[in-house]
Amino acid sequence: MDALIRAVVECLNGQTGYDSEDHFTDKAGRTNQDIAADVLSTLYNAEKAGHKLDQEIQNIVAECGWTENIAKAILGGLETALKNGAPMGQAMKDAFDKATGAAVEFVKNHPIIFILVALGILVILAPWAIEALGFGELGPIEGSFAAAWQARYAGHVPKGSLFSFFQRLGMEWA
Repeated sequence: MDALIRAVVECLNGQTGYDSEDHFTDKAGRTNQDIAADVLSTLYNAEKAGHKLDQEIQNIVAECGWTENIAKAILGGLETALKNGAPMGQAMKDAFDKATGAAVEFVKNHPIIFILVALGILVILAPWAIEALGFGELGPIEGSFAAAWQARYAGHVPKGSLFSFFQRLGMEWA
């Protein structure tokens, strides 16, 4: 498992273009990627959360301290490992269940998220529905759901927004 997590972290760091801080090497010769991989391995293999686990992680990071690049590498590696269904120790399973419960509660308290999830389901299961909602090959179709949504941006749709994502899908799949 350590090799899997290390490979994921190295892959992530190679693609993200971190600055020179990413080339840090501590006295033991460990890079930020090595440190992040060790933290991820510790998290994934832990059987119990608490002070002992926290101390173990602090000891891994000790010499260089917490940096943004280490935190990014850990977050990216954790995301990838979760997506790939990496085996978890009990502490990770408990944390995953708690975080999932919090996310579900968030969605319940923010009903707009259900619209986003529903749109995502349509994209996967019925891509033609994107065009039916007005995300056309040449842009939002006049008088459609997409046109009304675009109007809320008052002439400027932010790059990387959810609207721009669905419009891109409409242009590709229409």
